[in-house]
Amino acid sequence: MLQSKNKKQIPLMSLNRFEAFSDGVFAIAVTLLVLEIKPPDLIQATTSEAVTKLLQVFPHVLSYATSFIVIGVIWINHHALFHFVRRVDRTILVINLLLLMCVAFIPYPTALIGEYGGSLPIVVFYGLSLAVTGFVYNALWFYVVERYIKTERLIHQKTIQKATAWTLSYPISYLIAAGLAFISINLSIVLYVLIPLFYLLPGIIDKQLLENEG
Repeated sequence: MLQSKNKKQIPLMSLNRFEAFSDGVFAIAVTLLVLEIKPPDLIQATTSEAVTKLLQVFPHVLSYATSFIVIGVIWINHHALFHFVRRVDRTILVINLLLLMCVAFIPYPTALIGEYGGSLPIVVFYGLSLAVTGFVYNALWFYVVERYIKTERLIHQKTIQKATAWTLSYPISYLIAAGLAFISINLSIVLYVLIPLFYLLPGIIDKQLLENEG
């Protein structure tokens, strides 16, 4: 009985190591994004040709900026979520690994949409990739809420409900944006740009953190 009780009290991994590994993957993912922006060959280009070739790079820059903010939004919310957690168990580690796998994959659909932004399958694939990443984050959110936040009463129930709706609407927004690509690819791309910008705004959890500090 004593051995079993001790196992429950000892965390599987230190929170510092857990966050350091996660932050490292986030940092690598955003770094890989810029590697897909290839400089054009401007050695013998005239001024007009140089401008034309630079404009051709714009879709890659736009996809880079969009995905950078996407990963940044996930990282910000990941940090805020684990502000309430003092220990991690195996389930958290597994779900977090799946999340990091999705985050590390984002540079691939980013490269595709930057190169083939007018292709319906590619535009839909990009949105679905971000939606899957969002749903995996939601799995992490729901587990942490049920396992730690609710049981330890770290946040008011109404705040949890509002934050859950906010968090769940993120991947759903990408599903909607991906579906709209069948109507208008340009509309879908505009939504891909706007969604992460909207979620950069302070969320429910941010307000809760401010209240706790106050």
